[in-house]
Parts: sequence; C-alpha cells; structure tokens
Amino acid sequence: MCGRYATTMDTETLFGVFDAEPDPAAEPGLYGGDPPRPRYNIAPTTENPVVRLRLVKDEPADGDAAGEHLARTIEPMKWGLVPSWAKDPKIGNRMFNARSESAATTPSFRTALRKRRCLIPASGFYEWRKLGPKPGSKSSKQRKQAYWIHPADDSVMAFAGLWEYWKPKGDGDTAGSGEAAQEAIVSYTILTCDAVGEMRTVHDRMPLILPAADWAAWLDPDADPEAVQRLLAPPDPRLVEQLEFRPIGARIGSVGNDDEDLLVEVRPGEPGTAPDPAADTSSKADDGQLMLQPE
Repeated sequence: MCGRYATTMDTETLFGVFDAEPDPAAEPGLYGGDPPRPRYNIAPTTENPVVRLRLVKDEPADGDAAGEHLARTIEPMKWGLVPSWAKDPKIGNRMFNARSESAATTPSFRTALRKRRCLIPASGFYEWRKLGPKPGSKSSKQRKQAYWIHPADDSVMAFAGLWEYWKPKGDGDTAGSGEAAQEAIVSYTILTCDAVGEMRTVHDRMPLILPAADWAAWLDPDADPEAVQRLLAPPDPRLVEQLEFRPIGARIGSVGNDDEDLLVEVRPGEPGTAPDPAADTSSKADDGQLMLQPE
C-alpha cells in the first residue's frame, strides 16, 4: 500500500521534470497561479499536485480565436478517489489506493483506468516494517520501523494514478445550501502492486512506480488497452535498486508533523525507533538503470 509520501521539489523542478505547462485559464490559487509548497508528510484527503493530459487553450494572437492543444498540466487534486457515481463523497476517504491487478474490473476504478490516468509526482514515500513483539515482553503488539524510501540520487519519481471528477446532484458545481452545500471534487488514487526487490523486506505491497520512458504511454488517453495493462505490472527490480531505504523516527506517524526533519536517518536504539538489524542503506550500483525521470 501507499498511505504517506512526500513532494518536496520546487515548482520549477516540478514543471520541468514532467514537461508540463501552466494552464493560462487556471483560477487564482491553482498551479497556473500560486505554486504548490513542499510537503514532507502527505496523507489521504489532502490536496496535492497531479500530472494529467488535457486540452489547454492557446493565447489568442492578432485578434484570432484562441485554439487548443494537448498538454501536460499539473493540478491540485484530493487524495482519495471519489467515483463519479458516488452518492457520498466521503467514500474517497478510504479509496487512496487501487490494486493494479484488479483496477480494470473494480467498479470504482475501471472507467478511470480507461479514460483518466495520471502521474503523481513524488520525492519518496514512507512504509512501516513489522519487527515483531518487543523481546521479553508479554505483549503481542507489533513493533514497527518507519522507512523513508526515495531515489538515492534525489531525483523525482512518478506513481501511476487514476483521477476522477465528482459533481454533486443538482445544477452547477455545487448542491445544497449552508453547511450542507457540496462542491465538485477532483480526486485521485495511487495504484499499488506486489513489492519487488528489497521492497519485499519492508512490505508486501508498494506504489506502482513508472520509469520516465512509460510516462507518455500512461497519460495517453488513446493508448492501446493491452499496452496499458502491461504498464500495470510490478516495476523492473532494477528500478527498486535505485532507491534508498532509510530508517527514520516515529514523528512521521503523526500527520501534523510536516517538516524536513522527518527525513533524518536514525539508528537502532535511538529514542522513538525500533531496532532493525536488516536495514541496509548502502549505495546501489548504477549498471542498467531505468530512468526515474528524464535526463
């Protein structure tokens, strides 16, 4: 699964890596205007930058009517997919992940998989490794060690995602009045797959990380369904070999903590951590790399 991640790159890097364009029609406060801020502890139900392909209006010139072109844009979306048919948008609170193996047949995700695929920019993600009960303790409570899992070269990576537009019943983009009023929601989910490589020592699932060579095909709404299905397979283990698995402190467990200190490496025995003798944060060989982002 993937329940926490970070997006810490600056705006220039974000747009540059994904070759995205600001949308001139974006409302104030969206990514055509105010930039996203670095986030170190992203949790479900929050709004975060998402890359998708859409028609963008051209700036009119010499009195000509404005045309349109297809471009990658970066837009804020709520983490936790709300299907268009949902009666209650709160269903999205628990739909922050979609299993890649079953997304094509799951009612909540199958239409989005065909028509609304996206990329979720990430600096890395967090996962917790079960260590078993504390030695000598009568309690069966599992100890867990948190890991910051990120590209060893600090490059940007992209998770495969799906997005959806939910509109409340009624006219316009809102329905109801007062506190009961509901607004339209643009939301997303992160696809997960079986863990591969070293990731299996931490958890049996992982976010579906796409190498840069697959970004265009994943975003293409006209991509062949069989080609899309192939992209849902777990990544090449060589991609995971480019990740660093860094044990970190217990502060990451609270969504209220959102600062760079969350990424500080800890050692077994330090306060707020659990021993993890299997941790290995050594550097990886770079032979045969799959590029996580464009050169």
